[in-house]
Amino acid sequence: MSPDAAVSWPSRELIDSYLGGHDEMFAWRPGEVVHIDGEAAQAAARTYRDVLGQYASGVTVVTTLMGDVPVGMTCQSFTSVSLDPPLVAFLPMKTSRAFAAIRKTRRFCVNFLAAEQAEVSNGFASQAEDKFAGVDWEPTDSGMPRLGGIVGWVDCVVHDVHEAGDHYLVIGRVEDLGHGDGEKPLLFHRGRYRTAGEASE
Repeated sequence: MSPDAAVSWPSRELIDSYLGGHDEMFAWRPGEVVHIDGEAAQAAARTYRDVLGQYASGVTVVTTLMGDVPVGMTCQSFTSVSLDPPLVAFLPMKTSRAFAAIRKTRRFCVNFLAAEQAEVSNGFASQAEDKFAGVDWEPTDSGMPRLGGIVGWVDCVVHDVHEAGDHYLVIGRVEDLGHGDGEKPLLFHRGRYRTAGEASE
């Protein structure tokens, strides 16, 4: 497992070299690089990602503020959990440096990216030192970074954290939320960014 797994976005060349060809069905998730040893394990991982890659999901950037420094990461694994009380969840890898910051601050904002924000997703999934460079954002009432141009956001406190294999299951209690300026959400399906209504290629 790469030590920078949660903040590394694999290039197409890296994916192709791993697969030995152009296999678009092998669905890497944004912000994730996993090195698997052994032919049988690689085949099992390919099947796993192939099947789960059929499920289209939204793309989010989860942010927090460490002192006066904004921190964020791309996260595809996000879901609503409960209406009463209002709970949501996301699943960062255990190696995530951004989640290490969230564990300290105990607060985070989930930004739902808009269709035209694929580059924002790539930026927050990269190893860049300043992922907020050139990114429009403003603080929520609690001070968490809310990105510009998004379709929606939820501002949360950490409610609970559970170990889940090589990830954590982080449950957040929603304290504030709202719509953004974006219209269509950014989606991820079969290893590629999509937009609402777009036909699969």
